[in-house]
Amino acid sequence: MTDKATLIQQFKALGIKEGMTLLVHSSLRRVGKVDGGADTIIDALLEVLGENGTLLMSGVSGNVNPDQPVYHVKYTPATVGTLVNVFMKRDNVVRSLHPVHSVAGCGPRAKFITDGHLEANTPWSPDSPYGKLMREDNAFILFLGTNFTCNTCIHALEIEARVPGLHTKDTSKLYIFDYENNLHVIDHHWHSRKKDYYVDMEHVVAAAGGLVYGEVGTGMARLCDAQILRKTVLPILQTTPEKVIKRLTDNDYIWE
Repeated sequence: MTDKATLIQQFKALGIKEGMTLLVHSSLRRVGKVDGGADTIIDALLEVLGENGTLLMSGVSGNVNPDQPVYHVKYTPATVGTLVNVFMKRDNVVRSLHPVHSVAGCGPRAKFITDGHLEANTPWSPDSPYGKLMREDNAFILFLGTNFTCNTCIHALEIEARVPGLHTKDTSKLYIFDYENNLHVIDHHWHSRKKDYYVDMEHVVAAAGGLVYGEVGTGMARLCDAQILRKTVLPILQTTPEKVIKRLTDNDYIWE
């Protein structure tokens, strides 16, 4: 069983440092048994990042859909693992208002990163949390027991590259309750059928010096430089998007 002191050593060995802005995607099952569970992992990350660092986690809620269109920022759980749901219960954590692709965070950059998500043109526009992260100095993405298959920032690069056919032309109305219980209504385009090759982008980012591998707990972890991710993958999406994503419909709609 991995303890907090070991996690801190492993996070530092991977390259996580004080003052970083760090977005985490996680699979606790692949991390293995940790003494104290999810809270210990969060505490270890916060200790390494220090008071000047910002910890973010993807709060994607796949339970919000056309048949269940209501999202409450305080009560709707994420459907991307245990770690973020434990994290969001902490008093100092804020969560963005997008009903499907929210981001939660704490630290000095958390409010800036999460603010305005509901007003962005898409969940992944340059002024979304994912777009902001890739323009932020000293910003990284930690794949904890996961890989690029869950790299949500690549959605933001697809939007920036204006790749066609990735979202439906039709929309659904979604109903959002904010922290003060105010109601907001948006029209949301859903993902079209597609096949991604995000994992193939790992070697491209690694070759550019933007991805390192290491052990956390008993599983594999990846630390990705967010700016290098954008610098390397965006040109591929602009010129040969089929290397990253393949649409499986005749839809050519561009959402932006």
